[in-house]
Amino acid sequence: MSSHVAVASRAASLAAAASTSTRSRAPATPRRARSRSSLSRSASRDDTETDDDGTTSASDLVELECGGVSVSPRGFVALLVRKGVKDSIPRAANEVEAMRGADPAADLAPELAREFVLPVLITDLDEDAEAAQSARAQTMLQLLQEPPCDMGIQLPYAALEEVTGVAGGAVLGAVLVGKAAFVENGDGGGGDAFAWEATLLAGVGTDQNAVDVIGGADEAWQCLALARRYEQYGCRVFATKEAVAGASSFSSFAARDDADALFGNATLTVSAARAAFPRMQTVAESRAIAAEAREKFLWRPFAAATADDVPTCSDGDGDAPPELREDETP
Repeated sequence: MSSHVAVASRAASLAAAASTSTRSRAPATPRRARSRSSLSRSASRDDTETDDDGTTSASDLVELECGGVSVSPRGFVALLVRKGVKDSIPRAANEVEAMRGADPAADLAPELAREFVLPVLITDLDEDAEAAQSARAQTMLQLLQEPPCDMGIQLPYAALEEVTGVAGGAVLGAVLVGKAAFVENGDGGGGDAFAWEATLLAGVGTDQNAVDVIGGADEAWQCLALARRYEQYGCRVFATKEAVAGASSFSSFAARDDADALFGNATLTVSAARAAFPRMQTVAESRAIAAEAREKFLWRPFAAATADDVPTCSDGDGDAPPELREDETP
């Protein structure tokens, strides 16, 4: 977002796109809000025309959802796809298919195979290179469950108030992603860093404010985690077509020397997602793993423990206490 003028225009478009969403009011969190720069939802697109392309119309927005997550040499990654596409992400090849070199992605319809995947770095920690070990990675996995497992630890319940400065039970209505890509460091030392630019539309009732959130992986995690928390209240996630087109290729997330040769700089697609991120889990797979773990480590042990505590009735074989045996009189 190059200016507040552009933010105001995008906020107006975002508000129009999100206006069809029905939202309930979230519980109030009585904490003092930090002062943050914000713009009213009433900002008119007619008042925000500029001589550049900073304005955004509703037709320039793409609604997104989280299709899956993956570890990578750069950290933990959220894989965003167009709304309605996440259930079409091909499954991983089983052992027989892998031996034969068969790829389940080959069965995708051409239009689905070409659908984009927007990879978003949400932690830049070495501990998430091989497995989702950081507290934030684990929290995101919990938030992706249905219903979300929202403990309010890594993401305090007052987080939206602290980010937007809107107190009194504000609800997050939408997140507009303006940039999610690696950019060259400006310090002259070479290398790159993940850049995140988004606008949050939040408020109480019809009083909505647009707040710019600019940073890196930490800010990306915060925005997507908040979006998942408020999804039950109607929150939606959008990206500009420019942000989708400017997404980083897989080679930006890889450590392999042959990454450029394998994937080049092309935009990541649904058909190539598994090959690019072989350890990825779709949201459905993550929920199935969590359900299996709950069954194995929670419900079955609980049922077994409670069954041992339930007294059984005697069938007359002499196992009942003496005072209950029929052949004895008091």
